[in-house]
Amino acid sequence: MARVLADAGADGFAVAALADAMRIRSNGVHTPILLYGGTLPDQIDSVEEFDLTITIGSANDAIEWNQRLTRKRRAFIKIDVGLLRFGFNLAELADFLNNGLHACDQLDFVGVYTHLSERTDIGHEGIEDQKRIFDQAIISCRQNLPDLDYICASSSETVISNRALDYNMVDIGALLFGLTSQENVKKLKLKSALTGIKSHITTIKPVIPDLPSSIDIPPSVKRLGVVTFGWGDGFPKRVSENAFVIVNGELAKVLAPAHLEQIRIDLTHINSASIGDEVVFLGDQADRSITAFDLAQQWSVDPEEIYCGMREHIPKIYM
Repeated sequence: MARVLADAGADGFAVAALADAMRIRSNGVHTPILLYGGTLPDQIDSVEEFDLTITIGSANDAIEWNQRLTRKRRAFIKIDVGLLRFGFNLAELADFLNNGLHACDQLDFVGVYTHLSERTDIGHEGIEDQKRIFDQAIISCRQNLPDLDYICASSSETVISNRALDYNMVDIGALLFGLTSQENVKKLKLKSALTGIKSHITTIKPVIPDLPSSIDIPPSVKRLGVVTFGWGDGFPKRVSENAFVIVNGELAKVLAPAHLEQIRIDLTHINSASIGDEVVFLGDQADRSITAFDLAQQWSVDPEEIYCGMREHIPKIYM
């Protein structure tokens, strides 16, 4: 994706994980790559080898990086606008700019950014309160660092709803995957990057009423299938009453409990089901379809949690 976007004219990228930055760089992308807060100074060798831009979120952070760097390194200042996470609050920023900045001769500050809380209960006023804090931080930064090139606050939701937050750089990570509200998906004509989550039936068992069992199976279930996909792979640990999959074009209920590596599904009404048949959690089969929004409702999560919950070991097919 990064290679395609770079060829299309993207000025740079920002990632949350060092491993992602290394993969992007290793695939021939030479544009700047910003590491969001979370990469520690003890990763200096990789940061310098792959020519990455770092994030500074505290005075101690700046001192540690400055001491370890072997040559000048591009850096962004991260502002905390009230989420109580990585980043300077206004008082800490003022102290750093007045008392610590002069000692950071190896840090080339090129930008400042923040992450806003976009929770629906915050509303417009909450967003405006965060913007006021960030604007004060920008003023303080520019007084001490007049050559800052990049200012970023807007992310996937606010870039659609509040253009005043765009400044000159935007973080649209979720939108790249087609992730936003159903209303915005239709308005922007987005397509989901994740088109399917699929597995197979590995075992089929008849349910014998008098056979001792350590789990509670509803009396209506006469035949069940075992599917290789459990909470260790990304399925929720608590199985919702509304969780279904598609097998041979028919809906099959997921049966609790979920296990680390597998789940059970009710095949009582699907006589055609056999070992090896495809099981669709997300995607199309025959004339049935389960969308990301459908699955999010089934699993009682946000669509973003489905994407981020898929473990690294799950094979992925890129189309």
